[in-house]
Amino acid sequence: MINKLTNIFYCGINENTSENEIRKYILLNILLIVTSFIITLFVLFNIILHLHYNLLGLDFIALAVNIYAFFHLKHKHALKESALIVTFNAFFLLLGIVYFGKAESFTLVWVIFFPVFAIFINGCKKGFILSLFFDLIVFSIAYKNTGIWLEGHWDVASFFRFVAANLGMLLITYFFERSFEAAHKELAKSRDIEKKYIAVLEEASITDPLTQLYNRRHLDDVFHQQFLKAKANRSYFALFILDLDHFKGYNDTYGHIAGDKALKLVATVLKESMRRDADCLFRIGGEEFAGILRSESQEKVYKSIEYIRKTIEELGIEHSKNDYPVLTISIGVAIIHDFSVEDFDKMYKIADKALYEAKKSGRNCVKGCDVISTL
Repeated sequence: MINKLTNIFYCGINENTSENEIRKYILLNILLIVTSFIITLFVLFNIILHLHYNLLGLDFIALAVNIYAFFHLKHKHALKESALIVTFNAFFLLLGIVYFGKAESFTLVWVIFFPVFAIFINGCKKGFILSLFFDLIVFSIAYKNTGIWLEGHWDVASFFRFVAANLGMLLITYFFERSFEAAHKELAKSRDIEKKYIAVLEEASITDPLTQLYNRRHLDDVFHQQFLKAKANRSYFALFILDLDHFKGYNDTYGHIAGDKALKLVATVLKESMRRDADCLFRIGGEEFAGILRSESQEKVYKSIEYIRKTIEELGIEHSKNDYPVLTISIGVAIIHDFSVEDFDKMYKIADKALYEAKKSGRNCVKGCDVISTL
């Protein structure tokens, strides 16, 4: 039973609804249910006692409009439209009560609740304007009937007490909602700042600070995502490991500052060479990098990786301790085209073994592109 009532109050809310809109949805649903219940009681009361047929007609119309607004909100999720429908429904119903009720049986007391309808579900500005317009009409009717209503007992003093009560409720409701909206805006700003800060921290936690490539920690997650994409597209899926040749000797000869610059240059070449969404790059430690790519053919995988090797060599970075006069890299590759098994560790070992073969073969080469592996 409680769950059913909760579902009714949350009618119209979905995952894209903001917190402020959720509050208005709940308020609007509550107002629709409560007012429909009260109007139904008055309809029954007037039918049984045969009183105020004009008010009975107004109650019937108001109840029908409320039911329409409820289902409009539920199916169309149109909060602003539904709020205006409910507001104008209350607007004309309460004016009818003022006009036909003639201040008898405390009918004027219902007027004081109009700002609650108008401001809470329409917002401060729109709700205040509607409430003020409503009050001006009501006050003019009430003032015109001083000395007439209640067999002349509705006098000027009664009118001013009525005006004070209504304006008091209007101002209290307005400033309450305004302070709430202001607090909500500040809270929303704080949450946005917090989200941005968390996003920066999350990005920092998976990014290598020197090269700005993803780090080893992020490789596992990206591997799974790219594996699924390659499987869906039946692409050739490659994981490669890249190592700078004799990099310890480079650092010893030229210094660690020069070594950091060389690592940054390699990272820049990798970024420029692999710009597609299907390409992912990582610094996995020291002078080792890794990459994931998806391609239409085994040959294209080789061309992409060979292009990286050649471009690094053509940078012409002096390296007197290398087998070549310039800085070079060795690359080991693992390629699969069978996606029946997902095994990152095994694929990594295949690429690492190919890297070892590249170094054993004299470095500055690519190994593993001629083999389609199975996991």
